[in-house]
Amino acid sequence: MNRIVLGFLAVASAALGAASAASAADESQMMTICNTYAAHHLHVSPSDIVSLTYEGTRSDGTHAVNGSASNGQTFQCSFNPAGRHVVHWTHTAPTSCPVDVSEADRYLYPACE
Repeated sequence: MNRIVLGFLAVASAALGAASAASAADESQMMTICNTYAAHHLHVSPSDIVSLTYEGTRSDGTHAVNGSASNGQTFQCSFNPAGRHVVHWTHTAPTSCPVDVSEADRYLYPACE
């Protein structure tokens, strides 16, 4: 009888482990989403995102991806526990003044002042 119970527990444990691995957030997918999100919000090309690093899972279950752009800005994308949606975005001010920045957008670039 104990062998049956132990066998069942082993199978149940393996099934739970596989289910949790399947539902785990995909780091490379989060980095791809963050690259696109950052490029859009920083008004740069996706190729101007020069670094991305998955920082891990926080105690609240959310995930962090940090990065930087070629214009000197750093940023962080915070993802929901499933890792599918950006739930919080932060970034620093750019460190340079683009030559083609319009007067209306100069407030976005402290280096232009």
